[in-house]
Amino acid sequence: MNAPALMVGASLVFWGWQSGNLVVGIALGLALEAPRWLRLRLDLGTREHSTIADLCTVGFVLLALIVAANRGVARGILEAFIWLPVVLSPILAAQLVSAERRVPLSALFRHMRRLRRENPALKDPPVDVGPVYIALALVSAGVANQRGPGYYAGVVLAAGCMLYAVRPRHASLAAGAAMLAAAAALGYAGHVALAQAQMLLVDWVMDLDLIRTADPDPYRVRTEIGSLGRLKKYDAIVMRVYAQEKDIGRLRLLHRGSYNTFSGRSWLARGTTMAPVESEADNQTWVLAAAPPQWRVRIATRFNLGRTLLALPAGTSRIESFPANAMNRNALGAVHASLAVDWAQYEALGGSAIALYAPPSPEDGAVPEGERAVFERAAAELGLRAVAPAEALRRVERYFERFAYSIFRERPVPRGETALGDFMTRTRAGHCEYFAAAATLLLRAAGVPARYATGFAVVEYSAIERAYVVRTRHAHAWTRAFVDGRWVDLDTTPAAWVPEEAAEAPIWENLADLFRYAGFAWSQRGEFKAGNAWYAILVLLAAYLAWSVLRGRKLVREQHAAAAVRRRYPGEDSEFYALEKSLPQRELSETQSAWLFRVTKDLPQEKRETLRTALSLHQRYRFDPAGLAPPERGRLRELCRALAPQSQA
Repeated sequence: MNAPALMVGASLVFWGWQSGNLVVGIALGLALEAPRWLRLRLDLGTREHSTIADLCTVGFVLLALIVAANRGVARGILEAFIWLPVVLSPILAAQLVSAERRVPLSALFRHMRRLRRENPALKDPPVDVGPVYIALALVSAGVANQRGPGYYAGVVLAAGCMLYAVRPRHASLAAGAAMLAAAAALGYAGHVALAQAQMLLVDWVMDLDLIRTADPDPYRVRTEIGSLGRLKKYDAIVMRVYAQEKDIGRLRLLHRGSYNTFSGRSWLARGTTMAPVESEADNQTWVLAAAPPQWRVRIATRFNLGRTLLALPAGTSRIESFPANAMNRNALGAVHASLAVDWAQYEALGGSAIALYAPPSPEDGAVPEGERAVFERAAAELGLRAVAPAEALRRVERYFERFAYSIFRERPVPRGETALGDFMTRTRAGHCEYFAAAATLLLRAAGVPARYATGFAVVEYSAIERAYVVRTRHAHAWTRAFVDGRWVDLDTTPAAWVPEEAAEAPIWENLADLFRYAGFAWSQRGEFKAGNAWYAILVLLAAYLAWSVLRGRKLVREQHAAAAVRRRYPGEDSEFYALEKSLPQRELSETQSAWLFRVTKDLPQEKRETLRTALSLHQRYRFDPAGLAPPERGRLRELCRALAPQSQA
């Protein structure tokens, strides 16, 4: 299959449009279409084509390594693939300026070169890489496109042009267009259906809690309350906090989200929405509240698929040195950021109190009907309604000191009771989600507005990194209570939870931490950026490589190049072609043998045998790797010359 005229240029313009490199796509498209109108050609051989293909392969690998080193392996491979049409353009350019207008197949595959070295008689067919190049340009554009309808329309149009170029002569254009339109409509419907099915599957998996995401939902958090078995914990590092030991008391709890409504096993954030936060002029400073900062801390956090709920100390009013793409927050203190990186650092600045969040609402005092009796009875026993809110917090804290921490729940909840009721009256043991939920509802039963808060606890210092490391197992839940006009944190979980969960860490954790730190340090080294000197070196290197490949190659005019092509491939100069033109036309699906039998059945037997002999010699000359011996080649020439005038007569 040959690439239709102007199709290469059009595909590159389309690639440039979809990838955001329109100028590059137009320039490259013009450069690759220009040889169609040039009269001069280069006499390139298999060695030159092979060298160019090898250099393109090495260039693609180097590009992928550089981008992967800067932006991660997965993103590096994808971005390198986006630039594949540019990297492979020398292969197509060499084909377009060569005398043969083809590339030997062995130039593209080193395995075939080895086979040809072992067997020189092995055929090395010339191929047109244009159609494959067009397909690669379309695929690369698909990697970069923003999922708009323009990409799909472009692919359908390109497919229509390619199919039109290879259509059978007797085919109906209307029928072909109708079939293409039907296929495009079905394909688009299938694409939409798959996308919706994927969204439903993700929602279903998340709803069943089959996976844990590093980017929690600011509107809903699912708990392990009432679950049987061990609470799952992992030792992967998700944050690093750079603070002195004297300041860590203020930073021990890093808040990600607060929730005001308890329903079943879930806490919900009702009556609040995420609103955008505008950055300052430097695009790195984000003001959450107009409060003078009294402290600052530097935090490095992992991003999951380019987004995360930021873990912030209580009272954070500003975020600096953070080039996020977008940031949103809600009135309960959740701050969501988007940034296309694996790790990012930011500085959190704030005050000493949590006075920056929405005041209490009716939801902050509600106790679910199924839990009310247990918590109102406990509040009455502790006399919480008769004391000030600050004293109520102290009594609640002392009350839960009699409970134990446990990462197991060995028996199911008794019939007719709730998991929290069973925790309060019978087991008196559980993990942080039990303590946080129970303390929140107990304070509400005492008339103190309270919210369920989630985030991380900063409890482990790494001497290697000179920072506090936060692991997934350090995910924590606690209570926020409204006392004396401001929100305060109350963590009733026994301190024993830290060493108990640390004891569950694998024995290879320290060794794994070394590799984690090495990977983190590499990701924070800064992106390599080439200056003018690097570009000058690349231009000189490309010029030298082009000179080393093309030196000594002859320039030939187009008509001489065509003759060279005919001489280069056995059978192209066979006289049988002229004889064939003098006979009735062969059908598209008809073999030469069947055609000759049909058009010569009225000729004398001797002439039919002579024509069959000429055809046999022609087919051997054209397709047999051994070709024809000189006497046989001469006989083919004589037979065709002798038969042509008689056939015309």
